[in-house]
Amino acid sequence: MKNLLLIAIIVLGFSGVSFGQASFTGTATSSATIITPISLVKTSDMNFGNIAVNATTGGTVVLVPAGTRIGTAGVTVSGVLAGTITAATFTVNGANNQAYSITLPTGNHTIKRATGTEVMQVNSFTSDPSGSTGVLSATGAQTLHIGATLNVSGGQLPGVYTSAVGFDVTVNYN
Repeated sequence: MKNLLLIAIIVLGFSGVSFGQASFTGTATSSATIITPISLVKTSDMNFGNIAVNATTGGTVVLVPAGTRIGTAGVTVSGVLAGTITAATFTVNGANNQAYSITLPTGNHTIKRATGTEVMQVNSFTSDPSGSTGVLSATGAQTLHIGATLNVSGGQLPGVYTSAVGFDVTVNYN
C-alpha cells in the first residue's frame, strides 16, 4: 500500500493538471511633445571699425562680444574716428528655458580689400553667452554676440576689407 501511495504521489506530481491561473492585461498610453525648433537669425554683421596701422609693425584688434575693441602692438584704434564698431549679433529662438550649444569658427576667416588683393585674417572667435552653451529665456529667446581678433600686418594698405563668404555660427539644443 505504501508503494501504491508513493506511485500515486509521483504520478500526480508529474501530471499536466493545471489549477487555473488568472491572466492579466495591462494597458499603456503614448505621448509626444513637439517643441519649437531652434533658430538663429543674424541681426548685425561684425565690424572692427576704423584702424590705423604702423608702417612696419603690425598687431591685432580684439573685438569683444560687448562691442568694444582694443588695438595691440602697431595697431591704433581711435575713439574720435572710431567708425562703426559692432560685434556680430544673432537672435536665438526656440523652446522656453532650453539650453543650447554654440559652435564658433575655429580657423581663420579671410577678409579682402575691396579694391585689391590684400587680405587680413579674423580668428579667435568668442561669444556672449561665453563658452559653448547658452540658455533661452522664459520666452524662448536670447541674443548671441560674437567677437573675434583681427590680425593686421605692418603697412597694411588702406581701404575697406570685407569677406565674400560669411563665417558660420551654429546652435543646437543640448
